[in-house]
Amino acid sequence: MPLRNLYSARMRLLLPISTGVLCLLATAAQAGSALVFSPPHALGPIPAGTYDDDGKRLGEASLYYVRMPDGKIHMRAATSMQDGPRNLVNAIFEEIDGGRALRVLREDSLSHDEHGEPMVLVEVDHEKGVARCTPPAASEEKVETIPLPEDDRVANTTLGLLFQPLVHGQLERIEFQAFLCRGGARLVDFVAQRAERSSREPSDQVVEIRFGPKLGRVLSWLAAPVVPKLRFWFDATEGQYLAHRVPVYGGGPEVVIAREGVAAAALPR
Repeated sequence: MPLRNLYSARMRLLLPISTGVLCLLATAAQAGSALVFSPPHALGPIPAGTYDDDGKRLGEASLYYVRMPDGKIHMRAATSMQDGPRNLVNAIFEEIDGGRALRVLREDSLSHDEHGEPMVLVEVDHEKGVARCTPPAASEEKVETIPLPEDDRVANTTLGLLFQPLVHGQLERIEFQAFLCRGGARLVDFVAQRAERSSREPSDQVVEIRFGPKLGRVLSWLAAPVVPKLRFWFDATEGQYLAHRVPVYGGGPEVVIAREGVAAAALPR
């Protein structure tokens, strides 16, 4: 976000949430997630598709936000490929500040490999302050659980909301953490920032957010050939989600998930 240790437990930042801006209420006494978001642009489904970088459609995808009977907001996203790999993510939010903001309570993701077999269930329980890796029932691996830090800024499935301050220009850089299970349960520091454009083109109507592990300049250069090219794209006017590029699962094929009507191959890279 320049950030001056934005996520410090001694710092309190509250940005206007009418424009879809992330709020951080990171105080030592606060329980649960330190990340507080403005609500999505609208509740309901966002039909989408799964594509390769050349724009070839590989399968279906969907994203929706819905209000549950208890008043909480449920986000659910699904990504699939015709030949087997797929991913399903969930996040549960509570409304705060009279409904003007959301705080994430729980989130999880489950992927299936190229053979359609379930992989590790990745869960983050912000209310209980723990994160868990649960192998499939047929696996001989053990469940791994680690505590979340007191200043919990873990964001595994909520990136579409997390990046809104970058889209609207309130912040230049966002630092957060991701909980990963591949290679052992652990928290990894991530950084995201808005991609710069050298010239004015039709793609200027699209904001591109690039994010990845926070490795430092030297390590980033060495790791560039193997680190996934993680991207999010948003409409430059209202900040609405357009597409994102991620692996279907850790170490798996990288795909572009784009909402219907968005040409995946035409997105700025």
